[in-house]
Amino acid sequence: SSLRLPAGAAPAPLPCPLRGRAFRRRRGFGAAMPPAEDDTTAFAKLKEEVNLQLPQCIERVLGKVSEYHPKHVDEWTESIGQEVLKRLQDLCGNFKYIVNVTVMEKKGAGLHTSSAVFWDTETDGAVSYRWENKAMVCIVSAYGIGL
Repeated sequence: SSLRLPAGAAPAPLPCPLRGRAFRRRRGFGAAMPPAEDDTTAFAKLKEEVNLQLPQCIERVLGKVSEYHPKHVDEWTESIGQEVLKRLQDLCGNFKYIVNVTVMEKKGAGLHTSSAVFWDTETDGAVSYRWENKAMVCIVSAYGIGL
């Protein structure tokens, strides 16, 4: 699912928080953010911070879950996806974002994922993170597409 705007509304561009000379912390983010000369328009500049945020979003939802429950998977994936989208928008509003969340019970079966993209390698990018515990595997992929 995705964040929804009212019909006919366009998302307002958000200032990118990576602007400025000094390192600074933002609420909800544990790592200091690097300085940037101007607004970030290359997703590659955000990858390090996104890699730090993805496991935090997963842990927030699945961290205390010790057993796989099929009835809860929709709720888990929705919560993780929305949390990742919110953090990505808070990080930098200069991109359209796509988040894919996969949760699978650990039963010894193989799991393979793949993505194919046709985009501008100068501005667009993706980050994937695999998280697991004794009961399940969660893979989150976040894609940033420059506006």
